[in-house]
Amino acid sequence: MAKRRSASIGRAGRARFRALPLIAILLAGTPLAGAQQARRGASPLDLPRPGYERRSTHVGPAEIRIDVEVAALYDSNVYATSTAATGDAAVIARPRVEIDWRGANAELHGEAYADTRRYLDQGRESATSFGAAVSGRIAPAREHVLSGEMRFDRDIESRADPEARASLLLRPRKINILMGELGYALNGSRLRLNLTGGVQKLDFLDPNEQDRDFMMWRGSARATWRPAAPVAFFAEAYVNRRNFRTAVDLSGVNRDATTYGFLAGVSREVSPRLRGRVGAGVFRFDPEDAALDGYTGFALSGDVTWNPRARTAVTAQLFRGDVATARAGATGRTDTRIALRIDQEAYHNVLLSGRAGWTQSKYRGVGADTLNTWSLAAEGEYLVNRAFSLFVGANYARRTARDRLDRFSRAQLQAGIRARF
Repeated sequence: MAKRRSASIGRAGRARFRALPLIAILLAGTPLAGAQQARRGASPLDLPRPGYERRSTHVGPAEIRIDVEVAALYDSNVYATSTAATGDAAVIARPRVEIDWRGANAELHGEAYADTRRYLDQGRESATSFGAAVSGRIAPAREHVLSGEMRFDRDIESRADPEARASLLLRPRKINILMGELGYALNGSRLRLNLTGGVQKLDFLDPNEQDRDFMMWRGSARATWRPAAPVAFFAEAYVNRRNFRTAVDLSGVNRDATTYGFLAGVSREVSPRLRGRVGAGVFRFDPEDAALDGYTGFALSGDVTWNPRARTAVTAQLFRGDVATARAGATGRTDTRIALRIDQEAYHNVLLSGRAGWTQSKYRGVGADTLNTWSLAAEGEYLVNRAFSLFVGANYARRTARDRLDRFSRAQLQAGIRARF
């Protein structure tokens, strides 16, 4: 475990930042609408259900929603180790509050959450993550939309993260993540332009991990051409800059780097059965340290949803690109992810979902290794009434690698209750 050198931001933090430009683009291109309005082609999990609609609280023009989830979890491999797996049970509580305000040409959204888990035997794995965010957008004119977001998260690094280097005798690493982003969209009849810019700061609370702290800036520009509805074509250029807190990491390498990329593809946005975007292109990893080699690779980004029926949704997600690393001996890292999710309304008050995924983390450099992780997950939810539901879920993950320390298999089972106010 000690060989792992990390400058990654944790699985949840990386996913949030990479998704931000796409989220901003989707929001900027969407008309302002009420919270309860069901969009065309919506997930069956979000469709209106007469008799089971949640009761929202209104304070003036603002709508407040409170969710609380309590569950019991069993984890067959708490530390995600290759041998001598340790299983344990935990109790989990996840409260969440959301506030929405909508005007004629503007809207604001705020949220706060916490995720607390307490293990019965392995007490040092007990942890609490939490965060809050505020976002908004305004349309000063019909063709122009401005958007922005500020967010703070206290994340907990997963033991299954390939960059994790914390000893099993120590608690998982805590990370403070601060993010801000601005976006602008110009919507013409056939041409759409989206500009986004953002910054993210990562701070590992353990002073022994300060070489993993960094600032990341990202900017992107996307042009979309719609020759005829519902098909559109787009081209996007982006740049991603990482500056680390220390001059070098624990292995003596300067990890500051800039990544440039270009994507082009097609989107389908006005069909009730098929919608989404798929783009392909190239990226260039340009490190500052002369000891690290630059790298040009194939880039991929996509999110496509197919609704064969109103109560069924099949979503495919694709990604390939550069990911931050400070692993000893590694000059760089490229991740490829493919996931397929199915959401199904089995009955009016019975919801089912399933997910299968594959992630490949390919390291470059001395002793380079390739990590392949396969995962399966399923959940069923029974709506008791407007306020309460019961759920059960299971997931399984398995990772293979040349290095035995990087391998693991893990199964988790959970059951609980959700309350919505």
